[in-house]
Amino acid sequence: MKIARQGLLVLICIAGFSALADAQADQDSLTAANTGFAFDLLKQIAGKQPGGNVFISPYSVSTVLQIVGDGAAGRTKQEMESVLHVNGLAARDAACKSLDQSITSGQNDVTLSLANSIWYKQGVELKPEFMARSTNYFQAKIGALDFASPQSAKIINNWAEVNTHGRIKDIVQWPMNPLTRVILANAIYFKGRWAHEFDKGATKDRAFTPPDETQIQVPMMQQHGHFDYFQAEGFQAVRLPYAGGRLQMCLILPNNGSDIKKLLASFDGRVWQNKILPQFRDREGMVVFPRFKLNYNVILNEPLEALGMKRAFSTDADFSAMSAEKLFLSEVKQKSFVEVNEEGTEAAAVTTATLRTMAVMRPENPFEMILDRPFFFVIGDKTTRSILFVGIVSNPGALR
Repeated sequence: MKIARQGLLVLICIAGFSALADAQADQDSLTAANTGFAFDLLKQIAGKQPGGNVFISPYSVSTVLQIVGDGAAGRTKQEMESVLHVNGLAARDAACKSLDQSITSGQNDVTLSLANSIWYKQGVELKPEFMARSTNYFQAKIGALDFASPQSAKIINNWAEVNTHGRIKDIVQWPMNPLTRVILANAIYFKGRWAHEFDKGATKDRAFTPPDETQIQVPMMQQHGHFDYFQAEGFQAVRLPYAGGRLQMCLILPNNGSDIKKLLASFDGRVWQNKILPQFRDREGMVVFPRFKLNYNVILNEPLEALGMKRAFSTDADFSAMSAEKLFLSEVKQKSFVEVNEEGTEAAAVTTATLRTMAVMRPENPFEMILDRPFFFVIGDKTTRSILFVGIVSNPGALR
């Protein structure tokens, strides 16, 4: 009997370890999918705004689209899963939940929060399974609103403002389109101090060359020390950790003679995770880059359609897993904010998806990396390798 019990305990332990391994594998697959989507989306947006400043949270967009995807069916769902790179990920929702928990847990030195909500028009019935998945896996708050009342816009906008510490406001406007049936939203907020703050006394005006090559003077921060650094053919990259060391900003600077468009063309999720992230090494050097502040708004319908998510925005959309009403995705948009200065970084974004009825070692020489021309940056989680925000700074003179 004792031997039988011990054998049973061994089997239970093996099963438990196997389940944990499977869950971790699913989380890793989702991270890879999100990273691929992040670069796809950034390239689409940057391509439509050459020479412009860009700042988005692809993590926020993908979260909203994962929730919307739970309400999709047929070819609409297939297209969404393809764009999000999650084809074949059976435990996708569970992976989303565990990834969210992993990213936000243990962040004692910075502030990082995520929130999801779903509002639907009074009288519309959302399917029980869709609502259960939204609350169980995405912790979404779900509620009915009278969209014909101005109070509905106030409730949604207040939710966005509270969950971004006042940085994102007015994500919806009233009066709403009378055909609006469902509004889904994700909010992400981050605030962290650098692990090694920049000396404000060392900040001084330096020349920066935007794409039009008209040199401008902007306040540039600088710091000398040891950094995670990587130099490859075509670019330099450095990582600046926030307090606690887990979250970090990665700055990527194209070489002279290259540009953001050429560099991004060579990047995708696999390249980022397998060929770039593993290459960083501790190096002594100096980093010089501009402090900046940016508010950014973008409608994502066209970029998402260009990536292959077409049916969701058309009259052929199938959201029968969400509601018995014939719905289509009328708009996906994001409002975002970022401020980078000597102390650290504050960033926030709210993504909304609106559905309407018919009727998202060797000693080496010190390096020098002076970001005095257009560059892009990534704010991510070191442990899960998730990309939370990405941006392009083409003209910091326009960001003050």
